[in-house]
Amino acid sequence: MVSSSPMGATCLSADICAPLAQREINLTFFTHLSGDRQVICTAREMGEAAFTLVKSRSSPGSELSLQRSTAVLSVYPHDKRPEILGAFIRSLALTRVMIHGLAYSPSAISVVLPSGRVKAVVQQLFQHFHFPAFASPEEFFDAQPPPKELVEQVVATYQEKVIKVYWILPLPGLDLWGARVSSTAILEGFAMALFDLGELGVKIPFLVASPGLGGKDFLLSFGAFRPTSPADPSSEVKGILQTYLPDLRPARLTPVAGVFLHGPHFGDRYGVVYPFLQALGRAKVSLLALSCTVSSISAILKQQELDMAMQVLEETFEAPSSTAGQRPRRPAFVSSTKPEGTGHVTREK
Repeated sequence: MVSSSPMGATCLSADICAPLAQREINLTFFTHLSGDRQVICTAREMGEAAFTLVKSRSSPGSELSLQRSTAVLSVYPHDKRPEILGAFIRSLALTRVMIHGLAYSPSAISVVLPSGRVKAVVQQLFQHFHFPAFASPEEFFDAQPPPKELVEQVVATYQEKVIKVYWILPLPGLDLWGARVSSTAILEGFAMALFDLGELGVKIPFLVASPGLGGKDFLLSFGAFRPTSPADPSSEVKGILQTYLPDLRPARLTPVAGVFLHGPHFGDRYGVVYPFLQALGRAKVSLLALSCTVSSISAILKQQELDMAMQVLEETFEAPSSTAGQRPRRPAFVSSTKPEGTGHVTREK
């Protein structure tokens, strides 16, 4: 489901997440870009109900579009390396798949695509990634659970009063880049730019891409920083983007901060993102962008509001005192010509 509302982030908590949580509808993929764009995925059997519910609560001037027979395809880990994201996006571009949504979090890189194109994309991913657990695309598909079994796995039987998380991680000092592009056809150029950003030492902890209603445009936003140098990399980042995408007019917002939550139940239970948004709303924190995929919630906000956000989130969620506010351990990567990863497919509405 793609949603556009003139109220922007102010409608997320009350008009989208609250009614879905009350109806016990789990969101397997949810992204938001400041302004007016959301992408929402639910299990197939809940798609019509979720669409009707959100539509009934939409503010005047809102537009919604329901995409049937889609799937979420995820690859992990990535360690914020642009070249990993670039290889993923290049695989999508070479397959010429229609992208309904793209999200990047500490957990994984995830794309929403038509179910009928999953096989072609997976075959292309095997050309760019090495998956230690699977020797071939055929082995990968054989290991996926049947749809009915998968649905049974995501029915949560636990609803703790205080939601437990593995960690709440603040990350200040980011640049938030955004651009409106004409179509997904230029994503291969963006993928090539990501390879160069990796060589520059830039890390990308956040990315969201959303299609326009009716396929008129494509909104792209990502956060970036360079941990190895105090120098401002913005002119180099902009130069690399425009080298591969000459017509792109990227906008930069700085400084911004990221807040990342990773939890044991985020990927398989309803009502997690609702208290997250509700907490930020109570603290009057401005939400610039949001990504919820696999087992992570990632938010970009104004840097001056980071302390308020951390305080209210640590009051709302239960995180181990030794990990709240600290950087999690980096995932292990094996150096090779192909990055290593793990794949997963979830079929949606």
